[in-house]
Order: sequence, then structure tokens, then C-alpha cells
Amino acid sequence: MTNNIIYQNELNDFTPQEFFVGLLKNWLVIFSSITLTLVFTLLFYMSNVPSFTSSARMLIEDRKSALTNFSNANSSSNQSISVDATRNLTNQVQYLKSLEMAKKVDEVIRFSSLLEFNDRVAAGQSAIFQHFANNLKIGLFADSNVIEVSYSAETPELAARMVNVITEVYKQQKANEDTLVNDTASDWLGDKVKELQDSQRKMDAKIVQYRIDNGIFVGQNNQKLLSEQLTALTSNITIASVEQAETVARADLIASLLGRNGNLDSARDVLNSALIQQYRQQVLSLQRRIAELSETLLPSHPKLLSLNAELGNVNQQIVSEARNLMLALRNEVEISAQRETSLKDQLKHLKTREAGSLLQEVELNSLVRESEANRSLLESYLAKFKEADVRSNAALESSQVHIISQAVVPLRQSGIARNMIFAIMAVVGFILGIVIATFRTLRQSNKQQRKAIKTELKAETKKESSGSASFSQIKSDKNSKSGKNRRGTNGKIGFDDLSFMAAIPQSGANNREKNILKNDILSHLESDYAHSFVDLIDNLMVQSDNEFQKHFMISGLDDDSESYEAILNLGRILDMKGAKTLVMDLDVESQLFSKSMVEKTNFGFSDILANRCYFEDCIIDDTKSGLNILLAGTDVDKLSDIIVSDEMAEFLDDLDQMYDVILIHSNDVLQKHVTDFIDSQVDLTLLVADWEDRANEQLQTALSALKDFQGSDFGLLLMGADMKEFDRVAS
Repeated sequence: MTNNIIYQNELNDFTPQEFFVGLLKNWLVIFSSITLTLVFTLLFYMSNVPSFTSSARMLIEDRKSALTNFSNANSSSNQSISVDATRNLTNQVQYLKSLEMAKKVDEVIRFSSLLEFNDRVAAGQSAIFQHFANNLKIGLFADSNVIEVSYSAETPELAARMVNVITEVYKQQKANEDTLVNDTASDWLGDKVKELQDSQRKMDAKIVQYRIDNGIFVGQNNQKLLSEQLTALTSNITIASVEQAETVARADLIASLLGRNGNLDSARDVLNSALIQQYRQQVLSLQRRIAELSETLLPSHPKLLSLNAELGNVNQQIVSEARNLMLALRNEVEISAQRETSLKDQLKHLKTREAGSLLQEVELNSLVRESEANRSLLESYLAKFKEADVRSNAALESSQVHIISQAVVPLRQSGIARNMIFAIMAVVGFILGIVIATFRTLRQSNKQQRKAIKTELKAETKKESSGSASFSQIKSDKNSKSGKNRRGTNGKIGFDDLSFMAAIPQSGANNREKNILKNDILSHLESDYAHSFVDLIDNLMVQSDNEFQKHFMISGLDDDSESYEAILNLGRILDMKGAKTLVMDLDVESQLFSKSMVEKTNFGFSDILANRCYFEDCIIDDTKSGLNILLAGTDVDKLSDIIVSDEMAEFLDDLDQMYDVILIHSNDVLQKHVTDFIDSQVDLTLLVADWEDRANEQLQTALSALKDFQGSDFGLLLMGADMKEFDRVAS
């Protein structure tokens, strides 16, 4: 095994022990940092003028109702409005900060007479007002109408006095503005109300005159008189029609009874006739006498004959009276028909008048709507005028400013307490001292490590030079120990127990990181080392003759895409160096389509072995490099058995006659059918992983498993992010 150097102290490594030792060695630096920080803080306080801040709070309460809000004169909403567009809180804050406000405060407090302003008097009023504005702070409280006024001064008494003067001046100014606004509103509303009243009188008179001129009168329930007449006439026509139908039915009933000699008593009109009822009483009396005499006299007796004749005469009179009733009903039917016709004529005439009045009613409605709108506006302005007049007479304020918190003399300076500031600055100085001490320790440690590394690298270079001369002898000894010799029958060189390593780091890795990786790998494998894909191909071609067919297995871990990148890059370089190369994928879901520019096909070697297609139809040409690609195919259920079958071995023998090198790919080298295939058919297995995963536990497990293979040598290919795509033209 090659002797390797493993560095124990890496560059920039910094143990906790070294860290604390460095702090102890640089204690003076830390102490000096703390001292300087505190001294500078003390000097800052000594040169800084003390500042005292006092504050007061004001509540801007809006007492303006919807009646005195001119901007909503035509609105029917009763929602209260806190402050209008010219009186909102933001505008109030800007007003308090304005130059006009500063001048009004100056009229009361006289800035030029204050000691704090003496330095600005010579510079003029602009400097005085600027100093006042710089010390004045106005703040708002969220979701409220409260404004906080704060002022910072060199003395606590001046700070409190200044805030109280500002709030009183502002309150008086707002009261004067409210009075002026209310008086203006009262005058404007008075003129507007008088104008609207005159306009309303003219509109009402115009409506009345229009009704008279066009005969549009109103009856009960504000309904037009013509409409009421139409309603009543329609009702009378309906009643007349019903009465006529009823009279016809009554007359027809009597006629039917007379025609078939029926019982006239079943007719209501016959029963209600007083004359017929008298005849009925006579009939009953005659029938009773005839019945009494019939008991003692014979039917031919003159008295009975006389009574029967009288009875028949009475019945005849009843029939005659019934006919008279029928004729009377017929006459009523005629009268009802004539009445209905007359009512319908009247209805037609009224409808004609109603149609003619529709256009007149449109004009009338327009006049009424205009009058109602004017009346609504008049009522609104009249109510506003009365309220504004009451406010003026009672000296009420529509919008008031309440000082809810007076300014008081502050007892301590503003800002953070001095003790807290000194404590914070002491901590800052301590941290700064630790940082300085750490950098000094790191710089000293790096100098020592760089010297040690240079010495070790020189020793390693000498060992590698002496070891390269005996490499061939080491491999010969290994072959004799293992007893494996895979030379062909023609005597050409085979892969006799070759363990091959190709580590391709990122371009950003420094030489020391490469050497650490190399030493780590070579401590587990007896191998050559390649710095690029081209070096890897050169080493492969040295170990084998292009005229002797070789099977190379390229495998990844957990579907990593690095294995696809590696197999295509290796195949393209082999093709460039004159080796006719076939890329074969043992996996069903191959990503070679996305990694190469090919025409997609679903067939593969499983279809060739099952006689579903010819070899020429299943092979794929990579248009980017000229490689031939052969996929697994469609017979996925039997794929595991096909790979280790005798037919597959014979198929590979046939492929050996066509290609110099066959690159075989699998996503997982540890699958049983793949491992069986490697033991029987593969000369060299190359496990592919990402540079960042070189210490991955799964990678170490796969390497350990590959060591047990009897039929194939093995190697490891670590790929960097910037080496995944091979550019043939650039090469």
C-alpha cells in the first residue's frame, strides 16, 4: 500500500483551547479596549449639553354634526365624521410644526429673551425658529385623536413652559378659527335658505297651475280622480255582467218548469211572489174542502164539481202569474244588457282620456320631483341654519381642543440613563477586545501552520516520486496474490485486479484540499489518481488495449444524476479518442434522454432478446457525440431475469464484435441482479458520487460492498459541480 500523509492540523482550524489561551495571552488588549471605550463615553458626556424633555397631550374632539357639515349637505348619512379634509390630525401636526405657529409662540414667550436662544439671535430669526423646530416633536397615537407635543430644552423649567405655551396658543387659535367658521356658515346658510324658499314657492305654484290647466286632479289616497273613475266604472261593469247572467238563469228556470209542467215552487222567484202565495193558500183551502166533501158526496155531486172547477181556475192563475214573472225577468235582462253596454262605452271614453293624460303626467312628475328635491335641500339647509345660529348666539365651539395632560417639569435628563450607557459601552469594549485578540491569535497560528504544511508537502512529494517507480511491481504482486489474471486468449493486457480512482474536485478547491482528499481515498484504495475526465480516459486506455473489448460499469447512488453525466462524458471522450463506444442502460426509467440529444424510442435490449425488434431499430444515435445508446426496453417485468440470463451473455458477446468499449449504467449498483451481472460480465465498476458527498455513509457502504466482488475491479469517481458537462469542441 502507498504511504500517505494525513494532515492533522488543517489551515484555519481553531480549537476552543487555543481560543481561550489566546484570550489569556491578550488580556491587556481586552482591558485596554474596555478602558478606551469608557473614556470616550465619559468625554462625550462631558462635552454634550444636557437635555430635558417635557410633553403634553391634546385631544382634538369633533363636535360637528352632519347638519353643519357643508361637504355633506346633500347626504342622507348620519355617520359622524371625526375631522374633515382641512382639519384632520395629519394637518394639525403639520400646523403645529409650521412657521406660523412658531411666530405665535414667539409673541407670547419671546425667544430672544431666553438664554438658550442667545447663540442664535445674531444669526437672525430664521436660526431662532429653526432651533425651536429642531427641539419640537409632534406625535400621533394610533386609533385615536390624541396629539402629543414634546419639547427638549437645556433646563427642565423651560421645557415644561414651552410645551404649555404651545398647547395654549394652539387651543386659542383653533377656538378663533371655529368661531369664524361658524359665523361664515350662518351667513351663507341664511342666504341659501331664503333663495331656496323663494324657489319652492314658485315650484309649488307651477305644479298647481299645471294640474288645473290639464285637469289632473287628485282624489283619495293621492290617486288621480280619473283613475278612481276608471276603477269604479270597471267594478260596475263587472257587477252588471254578473247580475245579467243571474237574471237570465232565473228566467230560463221558470220557462223550463212551465214547459214541462214542473213544480213551480222550486223556483225562487215563484216562491217570493206574494200573489202566487195567495193563490197557493186558495188551492190548499179548496183541496181541503174537496177532501172533506168527498167523504160524504159522490164525485158527480154539483158541489164537488163546482169546487174542482174553482181549483183548476186558481191553478191556471198561478201558471199565468209565473209567465208574468218570466217576462219580467226577460225585461230585466234587456235592461242589464243596455246598462252594461252604456258602462262599457263610458269606460272606453275614460280610457281615451287616460291615454291622453299620460304625457301630461310625465311632465307633472318631473315638476314634482324637482319640487321635492328642492324641498329636501331647503329642509336640510334650514336645520343647519338654525343650529349654526344657536351656536353663534350661545358661543359654542364646533371643534374643541382639550389638553388632557399638562406639561410638567422633568426630574431627569432625557434619553437612556448614564449608568446603562456606561454598562453597554463596557460590554462593547469587551467584545471588541475579544475580536482583536482572536484575530491576533489566528494570525500567529496560521503562520505556524503554513510552515508545517510546506514541510509536510515537500516530504510527501519525495515519497510519491519514489513510490511511482515501484507501482508496476506492486500491481504484479497483487495479481500473484489474488490469483486473478484476465488476459485474453490472444495475450492482450486485461484489468488484472485493478483498483482505479478518479477524483475530480471543484475548480474552487485549493491544492491542500485536493491533497487531503487524495490521502483520504488512497488510504482505503490502492489506485491511480485522475484530475479530470481526460486523465481518467487516458488511464483506462493505458490499462487496456482498444482492440480488446471491455465492459465498464458506471453506477450511481439513489438515482443521482451524476452517474448519467459521467457515463455520457466518458463515452464522448472515448469516441473522440477513436474507440467505438456503446452506452447501455439497465434501468427502466432512464434519464439519458434528458442528458443527450436523441430521438426518443421505447425499445431496448429486452425487446431485441424477445424478438420484438431488430438491433438497428432499437439503437439510438446521440447526435451530440455520435455515441450509440441502448435502453432497457419495454419488457420491464422480466428485466431482472433478462439481465443475468444466458441470452444476455450471448448478446454481449455479439456486441463485443461490434464495439471497442461498452459502458453499462445502473442507478443502484447494490441491486442483486445488478451485482450478479457485474460479477459475470463487467471488467471494471466505477461508482459515481458528488464531491460534496465524499464522506457520505451510504457511499462508504457501497464501496465496502464493491470490495467483495470477485469478477470486477472497482473505482470511485467524485464529480464537482463545474465538471458535470463535457464540451467536446473545447476539448
